[in-house]
Amino acid sequence: MASSESSKTVFLAMSVNFSIGVAKSIIATITMSSAMFSEAVHSFVDTGNQFLLWFGIKQAKKSNPKIYPLGRGREEYFWTLVVAVLIFTIGGLVSLEHGIESLSHPKKLENLSIYLTLLIVSIILESYVLKKAISELKRGKAKNKGILKLLKESTDGPLIAIVVEDFAATLGLIFALVGTVLSFITQNSVYDSISAISIGILLMVSGIFLGYEMKHLITGESISNEKLKKIKQLISSNEQVLNLSNLKILPIGSNQYLALINLDYRDSLKDEEIITVNSSLINSIKNSEPSISEIYFNPQ
Repeated sequence: MASSESSKTVFLAMSVNFSIGVAKSIIATITMSSAMFSEAVHSFVDTGNQFLLWFGIKQAKKSNPKIYPLGRGREEYFWTLVVAVLIFTIGGLVSLEHGIESLSHPKKLENLSIYLTLLIVSIILESYVLKKAISELKRGKAKNKGILKLLKESTDGPLIAIVVEDFAATLGLIFALVGTVLSFITQNSVYDSISAISIGILLMVSGIFLGYEMKHLITGESISNEKLKKIKQLISSNEQVLNLSNLKILPIGSNQYLALINLDYRDSLKDEEIITVNSSLINSIKNSEPSISEIYFNPQ
């Protein structure tokens, strides 16, 4: 289940992107810029996407043990996958198509000073949101880990989406800024069109990456090898356990895992003693890795 901090980050990103989207639309109309049009589309797509992420967080928090005995945490992954598809199609393909069209039918750019001002302000705002999202992603993690590795290890679908979206938004704005400056210097709008095409490609790549990460979470990618080895050692070190024949740890929501453990206990143990051993193991596992919220034992 997504944390309250992740939810706040989603709301922050949604409000910033909507405000920037409105401003970009006005400037795109005034300046006739293809890159700014692509950026306006990008911002509104991100706003809609972040609403879907918020909706997914709310749905994941609903409880119905009879129908969903392990909760609805994975529903976040479904809505994040929908977001990935929208980034690729509405964001990427529309921007790419508009950029190609403007390349074939170039238009003279106007009021570039207003355009440049908005781009710089947008870059500052998007960078702020990106920084907040990355800080949330790094919370409680080793400082030496890179962003890409943290994204791959995270099970917080909405947070992964926010980091990917805002990275693409910030980089896309830089593309638009470079294209605008070059168009202004050379008095040739072809650079603006190339920026729009680059933004479209960037969004398509972002959508593919996000979809790829959600595929792993939806299909039940295990916890990291480092943590898996740690849990195995913890269980095997218990003197009442003869053999750990199988250990499966699967994601069931944001920062939530399910552990399925096959154990061979000492033959001398009675049923009451096995229950005591299991309780001790559950406490040890949860103290070592709090994200493992559901633990089930299968005696061999």
